[in-house]
Amino acid sequence: MKSNTFTEVLAKPYFRTKRMFLHLTDILIRDRTKRNSFCSWATFPRFAETINHEPYAPRINVAFCFNQNLILQATTTILSLLHNSPTCSYDIYCVTDITPGQRQTLSQTIAQVSPQSKVHFLKPNSDYADAQLGTWSDAIYWRCMLPALLPNIDQIIYADVDTVFLSDLRAVNEIDFGDKLIAGCFDKPGYINSGFMVMNLKQIRTENIYPKMIDWARNNLTKYPDQDMINHVCHGRILPLSRKYNLIVVAAYSMLKNMTIKQYNDLKHPVMLHYAGKLKPWDYSIKSFFTFDIWRKYARMTGLTDK
Repeated sequence: MKSNTFTEVLAKPYFRTKRMFLHLTDILIRDRTKRNSFCSWATFPRFAETINHEPYAPRINVAFCFNQNLILQATTTILSLLHNSPTCSYDIYCVTDITPGQRQTLSQTIAQVSPQSKVHFLKPNSDYADAQLGTWSDAIYWRCMLPALLPNIDQIIYADVDTVFLSDLRAVNEIDFGDKLIAGCFDKPGYINSGFMVMNLKQIRTENIYPKMIDWARNNLTKYPDQDMINHVCHGRILPLSRKYNLIVVAAYSMLKNMTIKQYNDLKHPVMLHYAGKLKPWDYSIKSFFTFDIWRKYARMTGLTDK
């Protein structure tokens, strides 16, 4: 195939059938032999037992922000990360309002899967009390509080909790920021989806960026208030990451249309699946949808659902 994109493939009549999405998404993520597909690989976390383990990496700081309504989703996301990180240990920072009992249950669950990792619970502060919300919950700004909530942490990886991880975060934890403030995956030129970010907390504090974030949030109401604020305040100071770190499931087809061969190769082994949008795998009225079985497998591991 001579073209550097998949335009020629998409133009073929074969891809104009009502099953187009399924075929294209299969092409997007597959790396299979006759008996091995992406889905079987991704839904079998103990695949790591068949490879030679490397020595443990330095501890990796990760953060998740969620309220009591998302305890199942948060636990699922965290467990998927730990199950697929056989040679990593994490300091897991949870900005949350869950009850003491829920904290204890989550801590015990994490300890069972990854005894070398540790969870830390943080309460949201009031810095964004006057921020514009529209129809959103105030919890959307909790991740924006991380520079203040973690004054002794220089760098942290943040992820939404409508996600599952298929690999560890060792490589992305070692990126060189230069003078950049955050790293993320671009939805469009100059604009990232903030569902997965590496945040340069030290630089944000050093340059006094945090008060600018709060000020923008107080004075602007947009469609995606927190995400738009992050992109506006950090404009020009964002380090691009491969989309394998934030593969948005429902956008897979549109992503493929404009993808280069290099980008396609990167996505053969996605690190994180992101269930952004209206279709959610915990909506069990949806019997089957692309990769929903992966999320549901990890959800059952939490002990919080048997569906």
